Amino acid sequence: MINTVISNMKYVILIVSIVIILIGKIGAKLDYLSIKEIIINHIKCFKTNDNSRWLWLPILNYNLVPILLGISATLFKEINTEIINIITVIMSILTAMLFTTLTMVIDMKAKINSNNSYYRTEYEISKKAIIETYYTVMYEIVISIIILIACLLCIYIEKFYFVFSLIIYSLSFLLLFNLFMIIKRLFKVINTNINK
Repeated sequence: MINTVISNMKYVILIVSIVIILIGKIGAKLDYLSIKEIIINHIKCFKTNDNSRWLWLPILNYNLVPILLGISATLFKEINTEIINIITVIMSILTAMLFTTLTMVIDMKAKINSNNSYYRTEYEISKKAIIETYYTVMYEIVISIIILIACLLCIYIEKFYFVFSLIIYSLSFLLLFNLFMIIKRLFKVINTNINK
C-alpha cells in the first residue's frame, strides 16, 4: 500500500509542478523561462546585411543538415547509457566554455565601441560579427541545456527511445555546426583587429 501511495505521489507532484508552470506562463504571463527571443535573434543572423531577404542556403546548411545527420546517427545506433554519459560530460564542459565566451564577446564589444582608431567599415564588420556571435552563443547555451534535459529524461525513465536518440543526436550536431559559426565570427573580429 505504501508503495502504491509513493508511486502515485510522484505523478501528483509532477502534475502539480506542470500546472504551476502553466499558470505562471499563461495566467500570470511570466516570461522567465521563455527562450523565444533568443531563438528569433539567432535566426535573424541568417538575413542579408540590409535585412531584406533570408539566406536560405545557410539556414538549410546550419539547421537542416544537423537534423539529417541526427537521423542518420540514430539509424546507425540508438542512444545508450554510455553515449549519454559521454554527451553529458561534453555538454557540461561546452556550456561552461560558452558562458566564458559570452563574457569575452561582451568585453570585445565594449573595447570596439571605445576604440576610436577603427575605420567605419572595420567597426561595422566587427560590430555585426560580435552581435551575431552573442546571439549564437546564447542559442548554443539553450541547445546545451535542452540536450542535458533530454539526457536526464533518458536516464530518469531508463528507456532509450528512437525519439530521444533523434533529439539528442540532432541537437548535438546542431551545437557543433553553430560552434564553427562562433569560431568563424570570432576569427573575423580578431583578424580585423590584428590587421588594423
